[in-house]
Amino acid sequence: MNNILETNLHLTHSPISIKDFNRIKKSPVLNTELWREKESLDNASLYIIGKREAPVFVPRREISDEHCLILDVEVGKASFRIFIPALTNPKYSLNGFAGIKTEPEGLEKAQKVWLFAFNDKGEAVPNIGFTFDELIYYASNDLFHIEIQGDFTSAITYDVLYVGETVREKLTQRFKAHHALQDMLIEEKVISPSFDKSEELILMPFTIDSYMCTMLTGFSTENDWMKGLIGDFDVTPSQISLDAEKSLIHSMNPKYNRIRFKNYPFSKDGLYKSDASVFCYSIAENMILKYDAGNIIGYPETAFASSIVGDKDGYTKVFVPGENKTERYAKKWYAEHERRMIEEGYAFTSSDSHHSDGCI
Repeated sequence: MNNILETNLHLTHSPISIKDFNRIKKSPVLNTELWREKESLDNASLYIIGKREAPVFVPRREISDEHCLILDVEVGKASFRIFIPALTNPKYSLNGFAGIKTEPEGLEKAQKVWLFAFNDKGEAVPNIGFTFDELIYYASNDLFHIEIQGDFTSAITYDVLYVGETVREKLTQRFKAHHALQDMLIEEKVISPSFDKSEELILMPFTIDSYMCTMLTGFSTENDWMKGLIGDFDVTPSQISLDAEKSLIHSMNPKYNRIRFKNYPFSKDGLYKSDASVFCYSIAENMILKYDAGNIIGYPETAFASSIVGDKDGYTKVFVPGENKTERYAKKWYAEHERRMIEEGYAFTSSDSHHSDGCI
């Protein structure tokens, strides 16, 4: 049975600094907002730790008004501009924007800002606060609408340091075992000794969303047809998450992963023994994962994202956005079908060479 398992990786929470992660994981049940964030983090089945210089907001109050708030964002020497229109954000603009405040208040630049708007009494009230990562996360999930002017790739590019899974243990519990990793990062001056306060070490928690594409022919068994038609494949979310971890590590070779899964896609607890023949992974988020050999491009519309592919023959490759990752298998499987037809004594005409493939 020939199947391609397509898996998209989605964030369960915005990328978060180690400082904020430690604050959230210790949150009491009575703090509803922080507890909700903790649950979002614990919904992850795998995660990536990366490093990136923290973006800072520079409110441009002199050119903002009730119709549009304007923020400049600086990441090292790079900068770009964000527009927040009132018209497309009625939930937060209320009766018009009233201004921007930094957190802490009174700073010229800050990693977090609060937006103020006029309520029905004409009072300026705070209604939403965010870091840059939170703002992009809200915008990617259609919770907020922004316009960006300039090149913002530096703000969404993360140097990948470590990839891990949280299938067997929740993220807020699993991360307690990472002191050795943190000690290494400190020793090699990747992060400062006061890593607890670090804004540059970023945690990205992911969950998975998968679907199977299958090729069924007249030679497919009755069991294959039943599986294909009702979608009853021998693949579990845990298997997919564990395989995704191995695929990411094998492809990016993060410096601080002790086990590199050099024999991937061969594995005991991944997808090698499942119904899937080919395993494809894409990051369905606005981010760039940087590693020694290149970049993995993420994008909400995964047709424009990179794809990490492995198959049961041992083939692996990182496909760039727009590169056809299924053509190899469509040709291979159709050639197998054609050979089987010849073996069975079927006659071919020139029109038989034209074919199409589809997903069930």
